[in-house]
Amino acid sequence: MKDYVKKALKELESPKKSKITITLKNKDDYKRNPFRIAYNTCIFKMQQLMVPSHFKNWLLRTAGLKVGRDACIPHYIKFDPYFPELIHLGDGCILGGCADLVTHEIRGKNLLLGKIIQKPRTLIGGLGIIYPGSIVNQNSILGFFSDLDTEIPEGELWSGRPAKFWKKMTKDEIDKYFKPSNGKHKEYYKEFYKQVKVFVKDPEQNYFKMHYDGNRLNAGSDWWRARNIFRIYYGGILAELGKRMPNNFLRKLCCRMQGVKLGKNVEIGKGVIFDHLYPDLNTVGDNVKIGDEVYFDNHSYTISQTVFGKNKVGNNVEIGSHTHIVCGASIGDNATIEPNSVVQREVPSNVVWGGTPVAKLIRKKKKGKD
Repeated sequence: MKDYVKKALKELESPKKSKITITLKNKDDYKRNPFRIAYNTCIFKMQQLMVPSHFKNWLLRTAGLKVGRDACIPHYIKFDPYFPELIHLGDGCILGGCADLVTHEIRGKNLLLGKIIQKPRTLIGGLGIIYPGSIVNQNSILGFFSDLDTEIPEGELWSGRPAKFWKKMTKDEIDKYFKPSNGKHKEYYKEFYKQVKVFVKDPEQNYFKMHYDGNRLNAGSDWWRARNIFRIYYGGILAELGKRMPNNFLRKLCCRMQGVKLGKNVEIGKGVIFDHLYPDLNTVGDNVKIGDEVYFDNHSYTISQTVFGKNKVGNNVEIGSHTHIVCGASIGDNATIEPNSVVQREVPSNVVWGGTPVAKLIRKKKKGKD
């Protein structure tokens, strides 16, 4: 790396600077020691399959990331191997799965460098891209499928591609997502286990939500308390094996071994994931077509909430590729979900739904027709 690039990095140490653009004299002037890049790349590949843990956070620090205490970093996240030291993940923050954090971009002869700062106890949704110069301030949320390249002020919800202001959260909403633990850990865990057991066994209860009063800085860092840890790893291993299989008998067997209730004539696309924690809370009807890279989520964590939900897909349903099924979603018979959608509510029968950050009605289907 050339001295003028190092100087630009030094300028970014200022709290007033979030990004900087410099003109490259030669196209490779920003590149670092290849052994360092190889190490970072290796670490970042490994961590994609690792569960959130103190060890994972320590491992990321060895690559240069600034990772705070109890930062929750789940699966499939991509980090920029060239300038990871520009990534700051604060104490107790939650970074959503499948997010892509980019700290540099080449634009013609120019190099854009920028920090990515997630302040303590903030939320970034999954499946988005965080670009150089992005900052998420206290008590703020970036939604699913969102691309951010600017600063989110305190207490706001942003979403979209590109991310835009969605709403200013009220005090009640901030308490709902960010209220700290009351410190009564033993009482909380005892009641938590009791209520989860009832939820799983009760066929009439489709949704579970509980305020987090555990001993970590966010509910996500306590993921391992969701159920028996061996059952979690069993389901997780099968989920990872299954997503690599084509649509065949073995793929469906893998799902059923996870506990997924599959109907007849179900087609499962490449990369489809049924939840690592509670895959057995998914029911899929007959003659269902699931596109590539669809994610069935049966758990959701905020800083101060634990949420589990049962997902139900009716008969003759088509789910487009790259769709996220949020915990507690229900899709009626003969419904179609457009690609790249977020389904987090009840979808009626005989409709076409789609969109982000929340899928909505596009049109009703005529009887007997698509």
